[in-house]
Amino acid sequence: MKTATAKDLRQKTAAVLEEIRKGQKVTITYRGKSIAILSPVATEEKKKKIDPVGFGMWQSRKDLKDVEKWLKNIRKSRHRELFSIRTS
Repeated sequence: MKTATAKDLRQKTAAVLEEIRKGQKVTITYRGKSIAILSPVATEEKKKKIDPVGFGMWQSRKDLKDVEKWLKNIRKSRHRELFSIRTS
């Protein structure tokens, strides 16, 4: 494990981050006392993706199995309403 002072972290941030990127843990000291340990992100955390909250919420709806047909029906009724307004 490498050690860096708070001053090193402030002045040589790129070098400290490079050590972390290589997989090293870096202990940060302030006035001779350890205050933090910086470590690389675990590979599982890197690969972990956050799913959108609403993703798949309509998956069980049977009328949405054929999305194109569903959209066509929705748009058809809207088109009829607009057409009847224009002809009035």
